[in-house]
Amino acid sequence: MTQDKKEAIAQGSGIGFNKSVGDIIDPSKIEKFFPIQNNELKKFHQLFDQTPIEYFQIAEEIVEKAREFLNVEVYSQVILGLSDHIFFAVKREEEGLSIPNLMVDEIRIMYHKEFELAFWSLGLIKKVTGISLPEDEAGYIAMHLFNASMNLNTETTTKIILLTRGILDIIRKTFKIELNVEDYETSRLATHLKFLAMRIFKEDEEPLRAIEDLYEFLINKHSLMELCLNKILVFVKEGFSYDLSREEQVYLMVHLLKIIQ
Repeated sequence: MTQDKKEAIAQGSGIGFNKSVGDIIDPSKIEKFFPIQNNELKKFHQLFDQTPIEYFQIAEEIVEKAREFLNVEVYSQVILGLSDHIFFAVKREEEGLSIPNLMVDEIRIMYHKEFELAFWSLGLIKKVTGISLPEDEAGYIAMHLFNASMNLNTETTTKIILLTRGILDIIRKTFKIELNVEDYETSRLATHLKFLAMRIFKEDEEPLRAIEDLYEFLINKHSLMELCLNKILVFVKEGFSYDLSREEQVYLMVHLLKIIQ
């Protein structure tokens, strides 16, 4: 309990030694401090009652690594969700159950650095628990990390992945090409699509720089460009009720040309 009577997680060597409920802890022993938001209190108490402390420690180490590796601020509240997810993932693996991640390929492309960190996390989880989780779990952990760094919810992130996967599928089928996850330009295209999707689902009204004069030039750079672009426009409109602006179409074609030329 903090001075403003809000609950928090405090960690440090010997911090709870010989302490009982209601005792005051020594502030000098606090090494890590995570305040719990009021809307998270019920979930926190449920998690703390059923989740071994080592899962909170695993999640904390992953978050610390994320701040360093991704060079972004990762909200501490993700520790609760991450602890919960990892605990039940380990329990499922022990029971021989698994939940396939049908979007793992798209997550690997779109959130390449988050996925790399999440894959590292599987090693940490095995080191602490002795359980090897499948690669699909790296995809789920990567989504937790991205949500936390961008302050998004899982529903929005799932929509972002579905929209991006749909557009990438249109590009693959129209131009009859494979998109290599390790290819730099594929990564650039996926990143562009990710932020385009974020504009759509976060209702970002910030205007893009007007580049109308480039539209005709780019649409004629490849014989299948207009067909592909029109398919994408229909997909986004019918699937997500959004009309891509001319500026958004131009930026999309710029990235697409780097893939197909």
